[in-house]
Amino acid sequence: MSLAAGDIRIVITPSTDHAVAGQEIGVAAQFTIAKGWHIYGQPLPANYTPTTIVFDSDCVAEQSFEYPDPKKVAFLNIGETLPVYAGNFRVKGKILARRGLKPGDYKLKGKLSFQECSEQICKIPQSVTFEIPFRIEPMASAAPKPSTGTRS
Repeated sequence: MSLAAGDIRIVITPSTDHAVAGQEIGVAAQFTIAKGWHIYGQPLPANYTPTTIVFDSDCVAEQSFEYPDPKKVAFLNIGETLPVYAGNFRVKGKILARRGLKPGDYKLKGKLSFQECSEQICKIPQSVTFEIPFRIEPMASAAPKPSTGTRS
């Protein structure tokens, strides 16, 4: 699933397009940021928006993401040193499909939040929603137990 917002391109890719309820799924997000622009990592002062990916809880019970270490950049014009991402980077994560979901087609919905800035200006923080088609498969039935009867 590909998103474009301003000077940022993001491709969010689950490791599979189907799972059983309660299964953990890997997720990767590839960011491409246009030259001259950056987005923020963490920790940040309250007046800035860090880059986050959050899946809605309707299909996802748990989620965790590992962001690469942002580069600390001194912005002399504002007198602050802030954690930023520029160029290309990849975020890895895991989501846990909610238990109790009935087999069928779903959408993994979520929101990407970030604030795009250059050396001169910061754009208004953005939140971009996304939907990734996904299928919950039926649980496999248990294998039959071997018979313990004896032959005569």
